[in-house]
Amino acid sequence: MDEKLKSTIDKIVQLSKQNPEFEAELRKRLEITSSAKSVYDEERIVRIEKYLGLDFYVDTKTSNVDYSFIKLPDVKAQLISDNREMMRFRYGTRYHEIDFAEFCRYAHFQIEMLLNYYYDIANKSDLNSIKEQIKYYNPKAIGVENAKSLGAISYSTKLWAFNNEHKINRNLREICENLRKVRNELSHRSVSEDKICIDSYQKHLKEQGFPLNKKGEVSFNWKDKEADKELKELYNSQINNSEDYKHYKYLIWYYGTPFDDIVNGLNEIASVIRTVLK
Repeated sequence: MDEKLKSTIDKIVQLSKQNPEFEAELRKRLEITSSAKSVYDEERIVRIEKYLGLDFYVDTKTSNVDYSFIKLPDVKAQLISDNREMMRFRYGTRYHEIDFAEFCRYAHFQIEMLLNYYYDIANKSDLNSIKEQIKYYNPKAIGVENAKSLGAISYSTKLWAFNNEHKINRNLREICENLRKVRNELSHRSVSEDKICIDSYQKHLKEQGFPLNKKGEVSFNWKDKEADKELKELYNSQINNSEDYKHYKYLIWYYGTPFDDIVNGLNEIASVIRTVLK
């Protein structure tokens, strides 16, 4: 076993002896319900090593997104910190439960900081230049002209301009938008209501005869121009851009917990910025 990991375990054991609350919480996380006398049971030691090993991995890993190109030390440190926190919510380490919503929140923080870094560095911190760039690629944006700082320009405005400028694919656009929604709705999610909404709308789609893919989204063979022509027209006119269908797709995305897709999306955005600012 790695010596650093052994040292970490020793510290945890020592802390458990000194702090009953810490020991109780550690037992809870490791699902240990037996008496203190069995704490050295081999199976439980394996659980502790596995738990601490994973936490050690997350805590010492630089980042699963390459932020080496970030020149501002404070920005780089914050991005890496948010990335580690994001991964703790994925694996349930360091007093964290596995929580997809919190994972999304920290992913959103990273995208927001990356966008601010991009516009700041690309325009040498000149606010007027930043505004011109954003307005050029997002001409319908509201509030840009009167913004007193880069931070005062909304995240959605900057993201829309960035997507247009760098031709970001639709899938990544949706991920970024969904992360924003999770961040905004974090404090008032209702699993039961969401499930009812998903089941109800999916039934609605099926009753109309729409073909659905494994995710539950409407899926046509668009190359076959003759097949389901009327159904395709109905989809384009009443379903595709409706708020109900957008919300339905968001919910099935959310409960699908696409951890890897989000990490890949973060890497893609970072890669675009790294290339442009090189």
